[in-house]
Amino acid sequence: MNTLWRAALAALLAGAGASAQGLEREELPIDTDLTYTLDDNQSQAMFRRDQIEDRSLGLGAKVSYGQLLTDHSLLSGSLFGEVEQMSEVEQLDRATFGLKGALRWQPSSAFSAPNVEFNLSWQDDDYGDDARDSGVFISQLFVTRRMTDRITTTAGLQYRNRDSAGSVWDLEDARLFLNADYAVGHAAAYATYSYIEGDSFSSAQRIFCNGLQAQDTLPLINIQTANEPDEAYNEYHCGEWFAYRLDTHSHTFVLGANYGFSHTFSADVSVLYADVTATEDSDVTYQRRLIRASLLKRF
Repeated sequence: MNTLWRAALAALLAGAGASAQGLEREELPIDTDLTYTLDDNQSQAMFRRDQIEDRSLGLGAKVSYGQLLTDHSLLSGSLFGEVEQMSEVEQLDRATFGLKGALRWQPSSAFSAPNVEFNLSWQDDDYGDDARDSGVFISQLFVTRRMTDRITTTAGLQYRNRDSAGSVWDLEDARLFLNADYAVGHAAAYATYSYIEGDSFSSAQRIFCNGLQAQDTLPLINIQTANEPDEAYNEYHCGEWFAYRLDTHSHTFVLGANYGFSHTFSADVSVLYADVTATEDSDVTYQRRLIRASLLKRF
């Protein structure tokens, strides 16, 4: 991936952020974020020997426009971009550019009235490893409701389709998610649970650095739906790596907290835990943890 192109995109778009609650018209706000991530299993590997730990720094931006259709409905569109640079595996550096459209509807202006949103987005992901380059389509339908003056809940469904240059990263999945926010003053705590069914990919060593061949990868090969050499890790690490795709079901949990320094500037810290199991063999599984710290600013 071209470093100058990545820097130009960052300068053009500067970040991404969350939209405000309710049906207020938005006059081209620019939401930006700077995010530092610790990942204990970037390779999404089953075996401990194959689990790659890495850190990354991401910069994103989203510019949005909203138009009221009626007193209770809003149509919005956004243009977003993001760049992410890895500390170790440079072939996984990424630049993303995309578009999103959303329709929001609220049956009344009552405090506890639900806010329904349907959205569609498309993005282009450009990686240092060309096989991972992808076009990603996402569709979501969710309902948000204020339960009290401090508690807000959200429930929704998501469909995602990823069309990549390499066969392993052609992915399709469906997600059910539940979220709760608890706000106190300028701070808020949140928790999200997701259940996901569909494709997932992992990476593993076929041949070790000492030249010996792995003898325990047959269960992975027997149930895979695609595999190919993983050039990102072959470039980064000795030995010979391959990537494979599986049908899986997953449970993910996110716990986080956000503190607002002002109406336009906040800090966010979260921890994500994922448990992924192959549909055809429950012994094939992996876990992953990501710790993120972000600064968010609206202009």
